[in-house]
Amino acid sequence: MPTARLGPSNAYSGDATARLGDPSAYHGDPGQTVSLGPPTWTAPADPTAFSDGSLPTVRAQNELRFGPGVPPTPAATPAWPGAAGTARRRRPLWRRLVSLLSSLLTLALIGVVGFYIWQRLSPLELEGVTVAVPEPAGTRCDVTVDVVATVRTNGRSGVIRYQWFRSDAPPGAVLTEQVGSGQRSAALTLKWTFTGVGSSTETATVNILEPSPLQVGTPVQYSCKA
Repeated sequence: MPTARLGPSNAYSGDATARLGDPSAYHGDPGQTVSLGPPTWTAPADPTAFSDGSLPTVRAQNELRFGPGVPPTPAATPAWPGAAGTARRRRPLWRRLVSLLSSLLTLALIGVVGFYIWQRLSPLELEGVTVAVPEPAGTRCDVTVDVVATVRTNGRSGVIRYQWFRSDAPPGAVLTEQVGSGQRSAALTLKWTFTGVGSSTETATVNILEPSPLQVGTPVQYSCKA
């Protein structure tokens, strides 16, 4: 047991405390202390009266404490602001819906613009042409028949420039037909009028100038037996 060695003294009148160590090294308890109650012995006048030459030893009656004292209370670690801050900064539902709708509208606009550019960059092309007379004249007299050229396209928008050739007349005027996006066919019609008595077989030819040159014809018959 640690002890405090004191010189001769008989002047104790109550509890006494001897402080050990450097008090500034402790934050709580001022250091190692020995709290002494009323002494239980009478100190001799001469400390050399002990046979081994040692000083008298005082043992505390009430309290004997050694050690670094009460350690300082550690500073509280601040709470991590991530979870609470995220909860506080969470956007309302209507704002998230507005943001979602805005994103969808942006994507739709990009799609429309991209489709328009794709249509412009991919021009109108012809895939085929057929010419026919849906309702032949037969034996009717003084009749007008329709000669129809059906033009199949790749579905792009553009303009078809064409003219009709008749075997009994000079070439016709150059005409235009507007084709819309997604329209995959166009009908080019020639109206041919026959009069008089008799029979004949003529030829109607469609001459396409744009988007690519192409000619396709069909026979047209007329027979009037009055």
